Amino acid sequence: MEAQASGPVRSSWTVGLAGGVFKYEPSADNTFPMIAVRLDRPISKWVRFEVGTTYTRPEIQTDGGGFFDPSLPAEHTNLFTVTLGAQARWTVGPLEPYGGISAGFFGRYDGGPTGRSFGRSTFQFPFGIRLWATDHIGVRGEYRFSEDTHEAMTRSDSEFTAGVFWTF
Repeated sequence: MEAQASGPVRSSWTVGLAGGVFKYEPSADNTFPMIAVRLDRPISKWVRFEVGTTYTRPEIQTDGGGFFDPSLPAEHTNLFTVTLGAQARWTVGPLEPYGGISAGFFGRYDGGPTGRSFGRSTFQFPFGIRLWATDHIGVRGEYRFSEDTHEAMTRSDSEFTAGVFWTF
C-alpha cells in the first residue's frame, strides 16, 4: 500500500491570496497596493503549473504619448493581469523555493476625462518561497518582475507580495 503524499509533494490544487506592492514605471516607479490570486498544481517533482490574476490602482502622470510627466495632475488607473506559467521548484522539508516564467494579458483602464483603455501581453518572471505550516496551509513570499506591453513600448514593472495558500 502506497502512502499519501503530504504538503509540497502532494499532487493537488493550491489556491493563494496575497497582498503587496506594485512598482509601476509610468508612475515614476512609485509603489501602490495590490492584490493577487494564484492557483497552482504540481505537474512533477520539480515543476508547478500556475494560473493567476492581479489588480492594482496606481496613480499615473502620463502625457498623450504614454510618457511620465510630473507637471501633469495625478490620475488613478486600473491595472489587472491574467497569466499562465510554469515554476521550477525545489522542496526541502517544509520549504519550497521556486522561480519561473509566466505569460498572459495585461489590461489598463484609465478613469477620468480620457477614459483610455488597452489590453496587451505581459511576460513575468516570479521568484519566491513557500513555507508549508501543515499539509494543507502555508505562507508564500514572492518577487515578480514584469515586461508589460503598453501602446507604444514595453514597460518594466515589478511586484512584491506575501500571503497564504490552501491545498485542496
